[in-house]
Amino acid sequence: MTIPALSPVRLAAACLLAASITVPLYAQAPTGLTVKAATNKRVDLSWSGIASGYAVQRRPLGGVFTSVSTVTTSTFSDTTIDAYTTYQYQIVANLSSGTSSPSNQVTVGPPPAGVTNAAPAPLVGNTPSDSYGYDASVTLDGNGDPAFAFIWDDPNGDNDHTDTQLLFRAWNRVTNNWNPIVKVAVTGDVASADHYVASLAYDSSTNTFAIACEVDPGSNLGHVVNLYVSGDGGATWSLKNSFNRSTSSSVGPSLALAKGNLYLAYETDTIGITYVTGQLSQAASTWSTKQPGKFTGTDLPNFQTGPSLALDSAGNPGVAYWALDATGKSNGTLLYWKPSGSAAPTKITDSQGNGDGTAVKLVFFNLNPRVVMWVQRNDGDFGVGVHFSHSEDGGNTWATPVLAPPDGNSSSDFPFDMALTSTGVAAIAFGQNGNVGDDSHKCGNPKLSISTAPISTATTVFNTCSFASKDVTGNFSVYPAGLQVVYGGNDKLYYFWLESSDTQANTGVLMYREPPAGAVTGPSISSVSDNASGRANIVAGSWVSIYGVNLSSTTRTWGGSDFNNGNNLPLALDGVSVKINGLAAAVYYISPTQLNVQAPSPLSGSVSVQVTVNGVSSNTLTAPAVANAPAFFAYAAGTKIYPAAVFPNALIVGDPALSGNAVSKAKAGDVIQFYVNALGASPAGTIINSVIPYTSPVTVTIGGANASVQFAGLVASGEFQVNVIVPNLSSGEYPIVLTTNGQSTQSGVVVPIQ
Repeated sequence: MTIPALSPVRLAAACLLAASITVPLYAQAPTGLTVKAATNKRVDLSWSGIASGYAVQRRPLGGVFTSVSTVTTSTFSDTTIDAYTTYQYQIVANLSSGTSSPSNQVTVGPPPAGVTNAAPAPLVGNTPSDSYGYDASVTLDGNGDPAFAFIWDDPNGDNDHTDTQLLFRAWNRVTNNWNPIVKVAVTGDVASADHYVASLAYDSSTNTFAIACEVDPGSNLGHVVNLYVSGDGGATWSLKNSFNRSTSSSVGPSLALAKGNLYLAYETDTIGITYVTGQLSQAASTWSTKQPGKFTGTDLPNFQTGPSLALDSAGNPGVAYWALDATGKSNGTLLYWKPSGSAAPTKITDSQGNGDGTAVKLVFFNLNPRVVMWVQRNDGDFGVGVHFSHSEDGGNTWATPVLAPPDGNSSSDFPFDMALTSTGVAAIAFGQNGNVGDDSHKCGNPKLSISTAPISTATTVFNTCSFASKDVTGNFSVYPAGLQVVYGGNDKLYYFWLESSDTQANTGVLMYREPPAGAVTGPSISSVSDNASGRANIVAGSWVSIYGVNLSSTTRTWGGSDFNNGNNLPLALDGVSVKINGLAAAVYYISPTQLNVQAPSPLSGSVSVQVTVNGVSSNTLTAPAVANAPAFFAYAAGTKIYPAAVFPNALIVGDPALSGNAVSKAKAGDVIQFYVNALGASPAGTIINSVIPYTSPVTVTIGGANASVQFAGLVASGEFQVNVIVPNLSSGEYPIVLTTNGQSTQSGVVVPIQ
């Protein structure tokens, strides 16, 4: 990661959060267990070893291992998986001396349940960007896993929006992680909180992603709509076509793909709605275009909104859009159009003279369309405008719109989105405009309104709250600038939104995944290790990482409000607490899959570790407690691992070519301040207000050359600082090793020298 210029204490704290090295649980035969391929129907495994046979063991994440097969080769394909369950695998060999210990574990499956950060916001200066996730668009890939595109507005924060970017990310079952974020294009100043800017679609028949996105070419030409295509899972993208290169401006693209065809609708300020279709693989010159006729009493569409296009179960497109009143009155009309036929648009509803409608989203249940819209009507207080309507005859006639009720006295606003279950239950996600009615909230943010039954001709009733309890969602943004929902094939919800007002760990594009049926819901620990090195040893007062599932329902670090017990560190965050050998551990960082805690004191021998979440306790693991296990806090830059170290002027030690201008290589004679975990036992659970010198001898070598140690001592809770003088070395990158009481730091950490 890229480390910003922080104070020494904040630098080490950042590395506490970043250190999430996964360590194999076993080092005995067989070894090298690897996921070679993974889909929603099959997992291919391979490993190394010499044995007469192997038992393949599997468990749902957090569950109990059971054998699924016995094989005589070092490969196995599991075709008995559930598409929506995350599994862990391990291999047990039959050796001549008996059955061996299991191999290292691998994890494979869909994204994790609960709230996780799917695209953490990069730092702009020392602050995470608050515009990373505008105009998000989500689709499901061929495995039923989510992929999403979004806008990063003004990436360097200089108020010049010409460098705004379109980004893409997809889930990878093989790595059980998100693929690297891909920059699709530079779009210019297009980010909007008033209408959809980007539309992502996927065609399972051709394994193709496409994004239609507004682009500002500059020179006062207005916006154009560009179509980008990827045939390799989103790793690379090419520009397929650019629509409307005239002086008019086009906005609000809405895209669908199916059976090799594209279906696109967008709006141009002087023309209205344009519909485009054709074979995506063919030249754009072969595609056909069409515009709807005007509906009686209406003028051009409302240029501030953009259309919404979707395909019904037969593959026929529909388009919904807002039109202005032809007489100039403040009475917007929402229209529905079937572009594949010759019929004129039909009316869905109007604003009852309360202004122009400002947004719409269209989805289908089989052959019947449903829409969510923002419009002020006579049925709601000012600012309460998220409505729903549906048709049960293919869009010819429409039910009277009903309000998605607000949360208490709050408003309801765009951005919004809607998804349907396989039975037709509707889920509407929406934001709240500012803090209106904030004190009356019974729920957190963002909002989720779900119909009480599948939509039919009967009266539609929605209940509004959020996707989880207020202790999970209470600190999230009331008005995210990007918001999407989609149901997986198992009718479990995915909810994506831009989060910019919570802790640094939660800034970016957050995702909530509803746990699948039968998922383990209680906390479960899979491993415990030193926070800086990933080694198994625990030292009293040191920082420890705990890995597993369901370890927390939130993701955050401790904050000022958590320090309410004098000089003591918090022993619980959001209902999460940890005991090591029966002693309470101070809790610094919590997430569904990782906790960072300070080991209590004293500790010796084999110690037990257990997590408790809202009164529910996890399984217990054991780890060896030792007197010393020094480990550098470190950070990754490219393929290098550099120590979390600073010069006396607080400039970070690193390679500017990899980490930017906020870092510098070291020179002979420089004094460097390194930060070390587990140098020795230290006080636990309390704030360190003054330096505590470390009295045991400490030696440091860089590239094998002795580096004179000027100082070693505890400078913060669990955080040691060691100051050394860089020896005379030629330019290069040299391994650094610290040793105390016969114990040395981890390998692989290097210092760049110039």
